[in-house]
Amino acid sequence: MRTVRLHRQNRKSTMKKGKEKWEQATAFPIISDAIERQYRDRDKFVSRRDIVQQLFRDAHSRQLIDVAYRNVDHNRFKSVEQYAGNMVDWFSQRWTVGDQKWLSLFKKFDRSEEKIDNCWAYKPSIPSSINVFPDEIDVEEVQSLPEGAAFKRLVNAYERNPLARQQCIKKYGAECYVCGFSFGATYGAVMDGFIHVHHLRPLSEVGKEYKINPIADLRPVCPNCHAVIHHRVDQPYSIEDVRALLRR
Repeated sequence: MRTVRLHRQNRKSTMKKGKEKWEQATAFPIISDAIERQYRDRDKFVSRRDIVQQLFRDAHSRQLIDVAYRNVDHNRFKSVEQYAGNMVDWFSQRWTVGDQKWLSLFKKFDRSEEKIDNCWAYKPSIPSSINVFPDEIDVEEVQSLPEGAAFKRLVNAYERNPLARQQCIKKYGAECYVCGFSFGATYGAVMDGFIHVHHLRPLSEVGKEYKINPIADLRPVCPNCHAVIHHRVDQPYSIEDVRALLRR
């Protein structure tokens, strides 16, 4: 009888560890992605509340959370929002204890020295998620600008939009579309994935009803090539123009 009980206990322990591993493997990457998407201001950390809001704003993350929530004790978690918040707290707890399994993920972020609203907050340790070129401006400011300036600022906002960047880089990779330079290959893992994103469409073609297509309208470019592209202010050089300059 004792052998059977021990077997059942071991089986439950194994199932619990397996479930925990699956939940971490699902939760931590989407939390990481939420932090990067919510990161807008270089001087501010992304709070727990902001992370949770982003998790529900993204359809893929929301679906994963909904599926996981169906399998938890609803007496412990009264709502899916409470469950998502607990996932973020779990992320912070594993950070605090220095969980070796997730060190490579945690190294992507800096944590606030003090808690914000009684919870830890985070921001990317390298600014790969909000590369802004050539202007740094919030999209809200566009509404108060003259029409031509507003269009220029919107293009710059498209270049730094985390979701658009992610889709562009997923399609084309993190190598410069002009010269082929790779930060990861040159400097190692600490800069892996770092790249600027350039908006291809001329300002004259961008109107009030314009909606960005990350695959058609954006290309990954290194900072050097991006600077050359925008060196001609009124009519930026095309990618083909800069490639021709490199062949000289």
